[in-house]
Amino acid sequence: MKSVLCLGLTPALQRTLLFDRLEVDEVNRARQVVESAAGKALNTARALVTLGTPADTAGFNGGQTGRRVQALLKTDGVGSALTPMAAETRSCSTLIDRAAGTVTELVEEAPEPGAAAVERFIGRNLSRTRRASMLVISGTLPPFAGDDFYVRFVRAAHDAGVPVVIDSHRAALVRVLAERPFLAKLNVRELEATLGRRTGTERAVLRGMRELLGMGAQNVFVTQGGRASYLLAADGAWRFAPPDLREKVNPIGSGDCTTAGVVHALLQGKRLADAVRYGLAGGSANAESLTPADFAPGRVRALARGVKAVRL
Repeated sequence: MKSVLCLGLTPALQRTLLFDRLEVDEVNRARQVVESAAGKALNTARALVTLGTPADTAGFNGGQTGRRVQALLKTDGVGSALTPMAAETRSCSTLIDRAAGTVTELVEEAPEPGAAAVERFIGRNLSRTRRASMLVISGTLPPFAGDDFYVRFVRAAHDAGVPVVIDSHRAALVRVLAERPFLAKLNVRELEATLGRRTGTERAVLRGMRELLGMGAQNVFVTQGGRASYLLAADGAWRFAPPDLREKVNPIGSGDCTTAGVVHALLQGKRLADAVRYGLAGGSANAESLTPADFAPGRVRALARGVKAVRL
């Protein structure tokens, strides 16, 4: 079976720290610390492998932190197509306060990889794109990449008959839409940022999704965290209600796991509306877990039965 290529530019070493109680301006001792390979594309790839779909991940990686990321990906069974760079891969931290029920994310900015590394990334991953079962593009573009950076990969995918799912927003998404990706996925805040206006009602959300269809997307999927999600396709629209959770532990990476669930189900031959139900179950299972993409596939299947879909 061919691998899904999960393409993003800014991997990270994620440290998830669990506290009984987190107090600002005090010394806090973590009850538990877990490291994982992260960043949107890596989260998506790890979730796909968890679900049983082979996946490779692309991005820039370097230094001691990068070596740790590579080792973690190998342990997770994820194929690495990471491009070496001289700079150190960033680290990010998630602070979970069990007493307050809060999750705080501390994010480092990604370093610039340099022009030579960018050229290597483009050449190698254009080739990998043509051999993939699906191309999944995740994340916004850092300052060193132009707004049309993703376009060449989508064109290469189309030339090879490889379906494209893009999880991005603003100009990075808009430039790709003219290439008619199979699915554009974003959350409601990203939809508002892309359109430059608020979408405070269901009607306004659907209107904005129709605009993305008009720009070229074949299908559009918009999430709202624990609230209703929407799918808009040429043949109709659906509203999805998320399943009930046993406990929300850490929602970081849930959007990426939703993407992975959709892609996994599509490659299993599911129709798009059913794939979205499965994807939302994957995101929900992730929120019940301590670290991104570390959920049980059986829990995803159970939660999928609780996702309610209504055709609009």
